[in-house]
Amino acid sequence: MNLLMLVLVGVAAAGLLWGLGIGRSLWTIAGAALVLGAAGFALQSARHLPGKPIAADVTPITVDPGMVAFREAVFAPSRVDSLALASADARLQAGDAHAAADGLRREIALRPDDAMLWTGLGYVLALHDSAVSPAAKFAFRRAVALAPRSPGPAFFLGMAYVDAGEVAQARPAWAYALAATPADAPYRDDIAQRLEALDQFDRMAAAQRRASGTP
Repeated sequence: MNLLMLVLVGVAAAGLLWGLGIGRSLWTIAGAALVLGAAGFALQSARHLPGKPIAADVTPITVDPGMVAFREAVFAPSRVDSLALASADARLQAGDAHAAADGLRREIALRPDDAMLWTGLGYVLALHDSAVSPAAKFAFRRAVALAPRSPGPAFFLGMAYVDAGEVAQARPAWAYALAATPADAPYRDDIAQRLEALDQFDRMAAAQRRASGTP
């Protein structure tokens, strides 16, 4: 049966090459590829060969203790929320951002109006996707809507943009976070310094563009 399938695939491939107008001089390359594919297929279909499990491709993500302390200071979470986010942090450090996001979704199902959980989900999704994806943006928007006077959701949205390399997108988020921060908050200077660092980065980039004649 396997041999018949290989023959049918070969005939179909030859017909496709002819239909696409590929010269016969290139058919030998295609034939070699088919032979290699057939060999691999035959090897995989040999039932007497033992299976070999494939290890998951995981990339551990370091969770900055400073960010954890900042999160605790901004949100002043309940013990339940602290445990939920600590569990997500542990999964991130184990390289399983998908499990971290799933765990936060389960917690949100129990407490759908919890801005801290939505913020955590948005940040984890951004780490998982290596970008501030539509799903991450939705989670952050939900967090801001639930806690519009808290700097936390906007600050971590800015962090997600910086992590994704979208520095320009981080500035309005951090400007919002700074405006929402009380004047006497111990973390206000940290947000202000990050905002100033973005402005300095923009000034340097603009100077480099002028020096190179790039508009």
